Formats: sequence, C-alpha cells, structure tokens
Amino acid sequence: MLPLFSSAQDVINIERFREAQGVTMDGEMVRKLYDARLSTGNVEMVCDSAWQFINRGEVRAFGNIQIDTGDEMIWADTLYYYNNRDLSLLRGRVVILQDSTTLFGDEVDYNFLTKVAIFNKGIRMEDQDGTLIAQGGTYFQNQDSAVFRGQVQVADSAQYAEGDSLFVNRKNQFLQLYSNIFVADSSNNGILTGDYLEADSTGRRYVDGNGYMRRISADTTDTTHINAAELLLQEEDSTNTIFGYQNVRVWSQKFSSISDTLKYDSETEVFQLISNPKAWHKNIQLTGPYISVQMDSSEVEQLLACHKTIAVQEDSATGRLHQIKGDTLVADFTDGNISKIRIYPNSQVLYHTKNENDEPDGAVQYSSPHTTMYFSNGDLQRVLAGKNNGYFFEEFDGLADRQLEGFAWNPEERPHRPDREVAPRFDPVPLNPPFELPERFTEFLNNQEQPVEMKE
Repeated sequence: MLPLFSSAQDVINIERFREAQGVTMDGEMVRKLYDARLSTGNVEMVCDSAWQFINRGEVRAFGNIQIDTGDEMIWADTLYYYNNRDLSLLRGRVVILQDSTTLFGDEVDYNFLTKVAIFNKGIRMEDQDGTLIAQGGTYFQNQDSAVFRGQVQVADSAQYAEGDSLFVNRKNQFLQLYSNIFVADSSNNGILTGDYLEADSTGRRYVDGNGYMRRISADTTDTTHINAAELLLQEEDSTNTIFGYQNVRVWSQKFSSISDTLKYDSETEVFQLISNPKAWHKNIQLTGPYISVQMDSSEVEQLLACHKTIAVQEDSATGRLHQIKGDTLVADFTDGNISKIRIYPNSQVLYHTKNENDEPDGAVQYSSPHTTMYFSNGDLQRVLAGKNNGYFFEEFDGLADRQLEGFAWNPEERPHRPDREVAPRFDPVPLNPPFELPERFTEFLNNQEQPVEMKE
C-alpha cells in the first residue's frame, strides 16, 4: 500500500492498481493509475483510472467509479476530489445510496466531511415513501433534510404534489412547499392548491395564500369546492377537520356559502360559518353572525343560525321574497327540500301570498315569541305561532319591495362552481431514473442480498 499524497487531511492511499504511468501535463507532474483501488480513512474507491496531481491535493477518477464511505455508497462516471476541502465534484450518472434513500443526478458537488450533496443539474430521490424530482437541490445527510428547487414533484401510490421549491426534514416528517403548489390525494378524492403548503407527521396541512380545496364525496355524487386565503386541514384516524380563514367561499351542488371563518368536521358533517356569513340552499339565503349547516352525505339536513338572523326565500312562482327573522332560526330539510322552520324567540315573518293561479295576492306580516312553519315540496302548508301582532296586506304596487329590518338578499355574492379544471403543471414523474444505471451500481443491486465486494 503506497501513500498517494498527504496534507492536513487524511492520507489517500493506493491500495491496488493494474498499471501506473508518470506524465507531465501543462508542466505539472501527474501519476496515472489504471483499474485502481484507493482509500482514505474509512472511504474506499475503485475506478477504471485515476490521476494524481503530485504538487496539489487533487485526484481525478474516470469510468465506472464506486465509492464506499461506510455511511453511503456512491457511483459516478467522473470524480474530481480536492483533499484539502474534502470536496468531490461528481459528474455523469451520479447515484448516492444512503440507508433506504437513493439519489440520482448528473452533476453533484459532495463534501465527505459535512455530508452535504449539491445537485446542480437535476435530482431524483427515491425511498420507501415514493419518488421526488426537481431541477436542483441540496441534500443534508446528517440532518436528514433537503432543499429542492425548480419544478419540484413528489409522488407515491396515494398522493402527488408539485411546487416551485421544497424544504423537507424527513427525520421530523416536516415539509414546506412553496409557490404554485398542487396536491392530489387519491385516498381522499381531494385536490389542494395555493401559494404555500406546510405539512407534518400529525396529518396537519396548512395552506397560505389563494387556498383552494376540492373534495369528491366517497360515492362520487357530490363535489365540494372551498376557497380561502388560508386553509388548515387536520387528519386524525378517519376524521378530517377543515378550517378556512379570510374570504372563505364554499360551493357544492346542494349548498354554498361565504364567511370570514369556516370549520368543517367530516365525522359530524357539520359546516360552521363564523363572522359575516351567508349561506344558500336552492332558493333560500340565510344571513347571521353564526351559521351551522348539517349535511347528510350530499344533502343539506339542517340549517341553523343564531343571534339576529334572517332567512329569505325566493318564491319560485312569483319571484317575491319571503322573509323570516329571529334570534335563532332552525330549518330542517327532507330529501333536500325544506320541511320545517322554527324561529325563536322574537320571530318576525313577512310571507307573500298568491292566488290559485300562482299570482301575487297580498302578504302577511307579524311578530311573535316563536313561530313554526311547515312545508311540502318547498311550499308553505301551515304556521304555528305564539301570541302575535300582525297585518294582512291587500295587493298593491310596492308590496313586493317590502322588507323586514335587517333584510339581506345578495344573489350576486353567491359562489359559483369553478369554471376551470385544476390540474398539474408538469408531466407525470418518470418511473425510471434519467439515465442508464452505472455498471457497478447494477451489479450492486443484483447482489445486494449477498456480501458486496468492491470490483477490481
């Protein structure tokens, strides 16, 4: 065993070679070794050829390179190693295998001391959880974390995610995805987009900036769309909780709403709308400081609003606006159609009547401690009210414009079904690495269940 060179760092030793030559290149002495095995400390390398630059701490290796550091295995076509900096410039079909993680790249700068790998021209990372690709990145082995930049894509059997950059700490199972994010979750039939995504091992996902979520029901009969400045999703066991903040808009086939804050619990199927909410179901608009929407699969089962709330229903025949107001309002639905409304206390009602030809024919307005209204197929059938004060108005011009105090009817604010399909920007993640695998790496894979010998 001969010392190749020495410095303040470890000595690089020549373990074995088939042939050696001494040449002068640009006035500098260079030792060329063929079919060589080299070592330094716990690092061993084999290659087709290696050049030693006598007067400086540099080694260049070419062809079928395999490096074993004890912590990882590395393969490449070309290596420039600077001993005084523990820096290796790996070029051409670079593969780094560390535990259950395999990294692929065409141009990698690697520091043996700090265990930091910089992928300058593309990176592919594979592990038991899936595959990641990007235009570039930095992998910190000691911290088990990485930064990826440019067309970042992550895919496994159940999820796909993309963005412009990504930070991930795999030890803590924490990630941050930046700019133009898109996440598709096939297990929940969901899509998530926004400007920034943060996720961890607890099932928490936080989206900041232009948050959008689309979720298709398990029976595929209904699709819910949620837009908000911020979205927070928490998964625990089989339960999903969704929070929306700032300019929250919800649309589904049977229900839509706007509010400043939203909470949805998948176990109870309840939407809670807080701060300036409005909710719509068919021809009904409900307005109040707090609104709760109880769903039953894809159908609305109950609407509840508290504290000075008002409900407005547009008559399908006359177009007039029935108005119901009170401190608490509960509307029950059967098969998607309104069946009963309870208003208490301090109920107020303005209900427009019509004749047998479905033409406008006056109105009833009254106030009562409580009112219960029963419907059939959306039409009022009977009313039960406590002691009340009220009026019956004969039909006259302007009656259609009569309003209770606090009246709110804002069909222009009602969310609509998104008119564009949200889809990934990039092509699917390729199934295979971007280059033909190095020969020694292929041999390693074929023999990984057997003791591995460094090829001479």
